[in-house]
Amino acid sequence: MTQPHPSLRAVHRPGPAMAAQRTLAIARKEFMQLRRDPVLLRFILIFPVALLVIFGFALNTKVTHIPLVVVDESADRVSQNLQQTMGEDDRFALTTAPSLATALEQVRQGEARAALHIPKGAIDAVRGDQSLDFTVYVDGSDPTVSSQIRANAAAAAQDTASTIAAARALRTNTSATPPVSPEVKVLFNPDDRTAVYIVPGMIGLILTLVGCLLTAIVIVREREMGTMEGLIATPVRPLEVVLGKITPYFVFGLIDAVLVVLAGVLVFRVPFQGSPLLLAGAMLLFILGSLGVGIVISTFVRTQIQSVFWIIAYFFPSIFLSGLFFPLEGMVQPFGFISHLVPLRHFLELARGVMIRGADLSHLATPMLALALFSAATLLIANFRFKKTL
Repeated sequence: MTQPHPSLRAVHRPGPAMAAQRTLAIARKEFMQLRRDPVLLRFILIFPVALLVIFGFALNTKVTHIPLVVVDESADRVSQNLQQTMGEDDRFALTTAPSLATALEQVRQGEARAALHIPKGAIDAVRGDQSLDFTVYVDGSDPTVSSQIRANAAAAAQDTASTIAAARALRTNTSATPPVSPEVKVLFNPDDRTAVYIVPGMIGLILTLVGCLLTAIVIVREREMGTMEGLIATPVRPLEVVLGKITPYFVFGLIDAVLVVLAGVLVFRVPFQGSPLLLAGAMLLFILGSLGVGIVISTFVRTQIQSVFWIIAYFFPSIFLSGLFFPLEGMVQPFGFISHLVPLRHFLELARGVMIRGADLSHLATPMLALALFSAATLLIANFRFKKTL
């Protein structure tokens, strides 16, 4: 191939002014294109600010009113004072149980985050200048909440010791502080391993990505390429189109979920205490609902870029309002209420309950029902919207 003479290349090479002019012309064209796409422009301008405002107010790593079930076998003034200090400063929300076995079962089923066991003879121990012993059983499935419980229990023990010392000073004119010795036992995750907490959450995150993102982009891409018109020309009904579109991603979502669970158990040594069938049912419902969300999004957008922004708009609240990284107990109202509308929250409650604590369906019926409603509602809306846009 003949190369142009160096002098000719020098003649046609644009100068700095010409290069800047061409660059500005291309940028002007891109601005005009964005201006013609009000949906995308709205996302670019409003979405980051909305995220910052919402999450700046919603998220809070300090957990208050932690559910604590109390077994008080002493039932005297000292044990009552200990319970009172546990409830001060919004540390714990106290309930009672008749036995330690009942209290631990409530922790396992997720009805309480910790159990306080006060053995008999608390007042006798104080009168005899002996150590006031009690035990706090901590749900270790969430490391953030677990560390907060231990800190709150230590603070309550210190307050109780101060109260006892003040009473003794009035009675005997001595200021010696008797020891108050809380024993903390971490359940389900005694080593506080992060993988135990993260892996069940990653299952939900991956299923959301596979279900929503791939489905929405594939349908919008077909519409952009014009192949959807050919499908519409066939006698295929909208429901058949919807089911046909989601079937491959439903299968791949299940395969991904099984792989993540196996990797979590075999590689990261995440315990699997509960029923595999219960977790499989939760994954089926969650995948169906996520696929429905992807189809619904595809009916609102015109381009693949718009679908990506809609997925991000759905994805971010799912991450931050579901309890995946931040404890739900620390969430500010009304975002705590809004989090109940996030499907990933219910899936995480099921996955962590089944895998880590071994909870059964009788105590996970509410999140399972929420996932069933989520999948049914999104698939119905997807069918309706898809039929309308054909």
